[in-house]
Amino acid sequence: MFFVLRKKDLIVFLCGILFIGLSWSTFHIAAHPNMESWLKEKIVISQFPTDKKIVVLTYDDGPDPRFTPLVLDILKKHHAHASFFILGKRAENHPEIVKRISKEGHEIANHSYSHADFNRINKAAMLQEIQTTNRIIHFITGKKPLWFRPPGGFLSYQLVEICRKENLTIAYWTYQQDSKDWRPGVGAQQIANHIIKRIKPGQIIILHDGAPNGMQTAQATDILLDDLEKQSYRCVTMSELMALANKE
Repeated sequence: MFFVLRKKDLIVFLCGILFIGLSWSTFHIAAHPNMESWLKEKIVISQFPTDKKIVVLTYDDGPDPRFTPLVLDILKKHHAHASFFILGKRAENHPEIVKRISKEGHEIANHSYSHADFNRINKAAMLQEIQTTNRIIHFITGKKPLWFRPPGGFLSYQLVEICRKENLTIAYWTYQQDSKDWRPGVGAQQIANHIIKRIKPGQIIILHDGAPNGMQTAQATDILLDDLEKQSYRCVTMSELMALANKE
């Protein structure tokens, strides 16, 4: 059997293939040319090596007084734990939510002070963003954060050097598991479906409790955890999964 493609259809088809190829390569190039080396060194983590049905739910940009408590209620309902990458500025304004996150067994990690564009600030400013948030988290919870997630996924040699000196591991995410839940108009079922279809042991799933679309993220968490329970998956914190993976 032979298929005859019109010239217009052939052009569309080839453009589609080109777009897929560019999109794939762009992810790897955009991350950082030294990404593979940092992953091997484990100064950057994007997933954990394990065959056990365990994953990490991570939430960025909070605490938010509207959405973070909803996410916490849903996690409690499902007996699940997560890692929250909080902004120092928001933590200052909502210390009671930060205390609740910690009290309920979740992990609190550093996501910078103001969500500054790290592409546009110098090393000293990066250090200040990170150190200030570390101090705030320690003051509120009595615990020093172990993880840092750079705003927008920014990586550089300077940032890695800072994190080494501050005893922070850079927590990236598993690239398949970015549902873009923060985008306005992305519904809860769409977010959950994206994650469920791609779920594998050891993944780090990125979500946002501090974005304007946070209500959909909270509802998606409920849908997602219902499904993961049926598949016998457990949700733990970054540090818990790292400890489990290191034992294997």
